[in-house]
Amino acid sequence: MHNLYTLRGAKVRNAVKWARYIDDATRRFPDMEVVFASHHWPVWGNARALEYLRAQRDAYRYVHDQTLRLANEGYTPREIAEQLDLPSTLRTRFANRGYYGTVRHNAKAVYQAYFGWYDGNPANLDPLPPEDAAKKYVEALGGAAEVRRRGRAALEAGDYRWAATLLNHLVFAEPSDEEAKELLAKAYDQLGYQAEPGRGATST
Repeated sequence: MHNLYTLRGAKVRNAVKWARYIDDATRRFPDMEVVFASHHWPVWGNARALEYLRAQRDAYRYVHDQTLRLANEGYTPREIAEQLDLPSTLRTRFANRGYYGTVRHNAKAVYQAYFGWYDGNPANLDPLPPEDAAKKYVEALGGAAEVRRRGRAALEAGDYRWAATLLNHLVFAEPSDEEAKELLAKAYDQLGYQAEPGRGATST
């Protein structure tokens, strides 16, 4: 699966057009014998090539349509990304797996393309910048030592996403806290190990 939005930063790619262009290729070249695609090795044989392209087409269209359906029901980008998955007919195909792009990231990209960065929650309309918010979070949680303790406990419990959230606040609030940095790095390592794409955690 490719990225509809690249994490390095770029304009969101149009999922509907992507699906349509793939469909157009299958109709223009129904007798194709090989497909050469970026980030993937060639697919050989007419039946396999057409099956590969149609599954890719359907994956992008599904993410697009289901993201809009859930957005119209009032879900935010993070909520959509958390619950959306490809149906078994698509997710079991090797080329549709999230080894490069992910369903979570692509769902957020579709949302962004249509609705922008604002998720409809007034608290997110004008939030504090990370450093200022982090200092207040750390203070509210009982200080650096307490946040460090909670972060370590979350790590030991295998709750790596929460550990990363806590420790990220602590590192922003106390950038010289080497222990916090080490713990945060461990949380990132574990998120990376659990992630299907080779470049990092899907929860970012």
